[in-house]
Amino acid sequence: MLLKDNMRQRRVSWWIVLAVAVAVLNVSSCGFKRKLVSITVTPDAVTLGGPGLQVQYKAIGHYVHPPDARDITNTATWESAAPQVITIDSTGLATSGDVCGQNVTITASAHSDPHDDSSGIVIGSATVNVCQGGN
Repeated sequence: MLLKDNMRQRRVSWWIVLAVAVAVLNVSSCGFKRKLVSITVTPDAVTLGGPGLQVQYKAIGHYVHPPDARDITNTATWESAAPQVITIDSTGLATSGDVCGQNVTITASAHSDPHDDSSGIVIGSATVNVCQGGN
């Protein structure tokens, strides 16, 4: 009887060790900091046909540790390569100006580690065309 109890305890112990090992291996963060690896900006190509027209851009950050994607539109830094053609505010809302422009780049950027300003910068981009009247 003592031998059976001892074997049963060993079997239970192995199951506990196995369960703990599986749980540790399935922890998606792996003990590393969250890291932003890419940004997708949508819509990725827009044409506006006049001044004062607006388009709302959205930035989706793609992370590792754990792997996921989340909306970072309101925390990203937005920039237009040609602010005389189209401006963009801190929420990703772009407004066309009075000047035509083709393939103007709109960028959203953020630090790869949101808690460390010295971490690398990750950039996502989209293009916009602005035409005035019959241009």
